[in-house]
Amino acid sequence: ALSSNDETDGDGALMVDSKTFSLSLATRTSTTWFLHYRQVPTLLAKTSRLLDNLPIERIEEPQLVRYKTGEQFSYHYDALPDEELDRNGGNRVATLLLYLRTIDENRGGATEFRDLRDALGNTLSMRPTKGSALLFFPAFADGQADERTLHKGEIAVDEKMIGQIWVHQGKYNPAVPEGKSHLLAQDAVTEKRR
Repeated sequence: ALSSNDETDGDGALMVDSKTFSLSLATRTSTTWFLHYRQVPTLLAKTSRLLDNLPIERIEEPQLVRYKTGEQFSYHYDALPDEELDRNGGNRVATLLLYLRTIDENRGGATEFRDLRDALGNTLSMRPTKGSALLFFPAFADGQADERTLHKGEIAVDEKMIGQIWVHQGKYNPAVPEGKSHLLAQDAVTEKRR
């Protein structure tokens, strides 16, 4: 559901008060902008290539997310609830987070996986570093959620900015902003792939 605070920027990206859009009971206090596919052809081409030339029709609306000082996204899953699976493209089978700002150690903002560990047995965590990306798989190829991917965005002391891409099992039909279409970006994405 979109809130009354939703607005578009000058290029038609839709800004959403994220805490009203979350599909989970998690606390989310960030702000999200849904981008038109045509605005991010390089991102789409690189995402497609990274995922074995995945058709862009499986990609959910690209998003830009801002966490101001003190904002967070508590533990949640990116996989969809069972009642959502048959509606639009099946489950989310991949999440790609792109870190657009560096947050120094001990300043919060990390993406932390509660149930995954690194080689030393520490909770798996990714600190935001400008230009880095995190790819993980919230569901298996058959759509079964991988419950090990429960994660959170730690409270940020400094402002955090990320790009966010979700990939579905099958073709996804974009819903926001109005007029969004994979087809409008296809030529630009094809050119960027070259």
